[in-house]
Amino acid sequence: MYTMDVILLVINEAGKEGLRGRTLLQKKLYFLSVLMDINLDFTAHRYGPYSSAVAVHLASLVGHGFVKEVTESFATASTERSVFGEIRRHTYFLTEEAGEVWSDIEKEPDFPKWKDTLGRINAQPIADNFNKLSIAAKVHYIVNWRGKSTVEEVRQVAKEYGWDVSKEDIDSVLSFLMALDLVSAAEV
Repeated sequence: MYTMDVILLVINEAGKEGLRGRTLLQKKLYFLSVLMDINLDFTAHRYGPYSSAVAVHLASLVGHGFVKEVTESFATASTERSVFGEIRRHTYFLTEEAGEVWSDIEKEPDFPKWKDTLGRINAQPIADNFNKLSIAAKVHYIVNWRGKSTVEEVRQVAKEYGWDVSKEDIDSVLSFLMALDLVSAAEV
């Protein structure tokens, strides 16, 4: 499947409420790319692994009317901002114009495997928590790069990337990573 197809899949699976947040979309796509063993050009970024290619394709989908983007502004008081200090959140929905494209995507031979893999991600308790998925992506990114690491080693590398990850943060996402067979207890 093409990058745009995968983005549409993730947004479609969010349902009528839409997919709430760019960070959530990026992290679901990160884990989907890892599990499906495809390169979506994720690199270390402020909020964890990020793909500028995904951002460009998403903007194109919005620009061509296949995805509707609704922006919600938060109050300017820092206590009312998101965990990352963002002042707005973007929610994504497939449009009617995406219907014909979506029908073609569903006919692709590897579509069921992509959908099942995304279902494995979405079945996890933290799947709709952009903060937890961001932490999980950071931990996976580090362990995948370094191999077996202690919690303190993960924290040190995270610090080098400018990521604030506590022992409690790591502990809170390990079950997610282990359920998807992305790390073992012996690796962290």
